[in-house]
Amino acid sequence: MKIKTILLLLFLPCLLFAQTITRSNYSVAELKSDFKIFRSALEEGHPGIYRYHSKAAMDSIFDAAEKAITRPMDEKEYQILLSKITSQIGCGHLAVLAPKIDQDKFDKEATAIPFQPFYSDGKLFILTNFSVLQDKGFVGARIVSVNGHSTKVMLKDMFAIMPADGNNKTYKYRNLTYSKYFTRYYYYLYGDTCSYTVEYLSDNGSSVKKVKLTGLLFSDLNAIRDKKYPDHFLSDPLEFKLMDSKKTAYLKIETFDGDVLEQQKIDLPNFLQSAFNHIDSNKIKNLIIDLRNNHGGTDEYGKLLFSYLTARDFDYYASLTTSADSFGFFKYTHMRSPKVPAGMLKVNAAGTFDVIRHPNVGKQKPSLPTYSGKIYVLINGGCFSTASECISMIHSNTGAVFIGEESGGGYYGNNSGMVPEMTLPNTKIRIAIPLMKYVMAVKDYQFKDHGLFPNYEVTPKIADKLNGNDLELEFAKKLINK
Repeated sequence: MKIKTILLLLFLPCLLFAQTITRSNYSVAELKSDFKIFRSALEEGHPGIYRYHSKAAMDSIFDAAEKAITRPMDEKEYQILLSKITSQIGCGHLAVLAPKIDQDKFDKEATAIPFQPFYSDGKLFILTNFSVLQDKGFVGARIVSVNGHSTKVMLKDMFAIMPADGNNKTYKYRNLTYSKYFTRYYYYLYGDTCSYTVEYLSDNGSSVKKVKLTGLLFSDLNAIRDKKYPDHFLSDPLEFKLMDSKKTAYLKIETFDGDVLEQQKIDLPNFLQSAFNHIDSNKIKNLIIDLRNNHGGTDEYGKLLFSYLTARDFDYYASLTTSADSFGFFKYTHMRSPKVPAGMLKVNAAGTFDVIRHPNVGKQKPSLPTYSGKIYVLINGGCFSTASECISMIHSNTGAVFIGEESGGGYYGNNSGMVPEMTLPNTKIRIAIPLMKYVMAVKDYQFKDHGLFPNYEVTPKIADKLNGNDLELEFAKKLINK
C-alpha cells in the first residue's frame, strides 16, 4: 500500500496534466473557417510573405494544405499543418503557437526535459544534465531515441515546423540547444508528457542504455541549471578585455535586448563607449567581436555597434516597410485599433507604407572614436534578428573576417518589429505575425536566402563543449598571430 501511494504521488502531476489539457476534435467546417482567417491574415499583414517565394508558389502551398483538410483534426494535428506552411514562408519571427490555455498549463507543469541537448552533424547529444541521474556516462552521450521517437525522425519532424529566415538551418540547430525549445517542439509534435524514456549511447560505450527521467518545472530546471553550471549560464552578457599584452581586444555582446540589459542594470551605450575609448587609447590593431548566440533585441543597439566601425555617414536600412496602415485581422488580436499609430507611416510608390519613425531610418552618423584596425567576428546559428543585421553591415562595409558557422538571420534582412498575436476563433491556435519588413543597406551577397557564411567554418563538437574548448576564439587568435 505504501509503495503504491508513493508511485501515485510521483506520477500525480503527470496524471493531472493529462486531464487539464484536452484535445478536442474540430469539424472540417471549423478547420476550414480558421484556415481562411489564417491565410487571409498572412496575405494581408505579413510583409515578407513573398520574400523568398513567388505569390504563385505560396498560393500553391496554401491551396494544397487547405485541400488536405478532409477530416476532423485535434489542435495538435492542426497546429502542425499550419506550422508546415509558415516554415516555408521563411520568417524566423513568424510563429504558430498552441492555444494559450494549453500553453499556460503546459508551462506550469513538470514537462521540461531534464537535460540540455546539443546538435552536431545530424545527431543530438547530452550537453548538460538537470536530472537526478549521475553525469558519468550520461553527459556527452548521443541520444538514440526519446519515448520511442528516434533522433533522426524527431529532428526531421522538428525542422519541418520550426521557423527560420529563408533556407537557413543553423538557427534551427542552435534553438534545439535549449531545453525549453526542445520541450515545446516535442510537445507540439508528440503531445504532453511528464516523463522521458531516453535511449542513449555513451561516448565510450558500445551498447545502448535506457533510462526513464522525470520532467521538471521550468522554474526548477532554471534553478538547477544556474546552481550546477553558474559559469556557463550566469556569465555576463557583455565582456570587454585586452589580450596578448594589449595587442588584441575582445568584445563579447551576447544580447542586444534592452529589457534584459536593463534588468541587469547594464548600459550598453556606455559600455561600448568605454570599450572603444580603451581600444583607441591603447592603439589596438586587432579586435575580436563575439556575437555568438546573440538572438537580437533592440534595433538601435546593432546600429550603435556598427557605428564605431565606420568613419562615414551611412544608411543602415535600405527600407523599412509595412503592408498597410490598418489590418482587418486585428479583430482577432488584443490590439485596440486596426490602425497603426498616427505619424508612424508614409505611403510609398509601391503602394505599401514606409516606417518613418524609427531611429535606424535615414542617414546615420558614425560614433567616435572610430576603429580602423583588423576585425574578427565570431558567429553561429544563434546570431539572429538585430545581431544578424549588424553582422550583415559589418560584412558589407568592412574587411572583417568571420569565423564560426552560418549566422541565424537573413543576410538581407528580416520581418519583425511589431508582432501582434492573433487567435483563431475555433481552435484557439495563435499566430504571431510580424508587420515590418527590414531590408538592410547591403549588396552583392550571392546567398539571397541565407545568413552570412563565415570566411572560416569552425564548428565545435560535443567534446569541445564539454572540455571548454573555444575553437572559434582560438582560431581567431591563431589568425592574428600569423
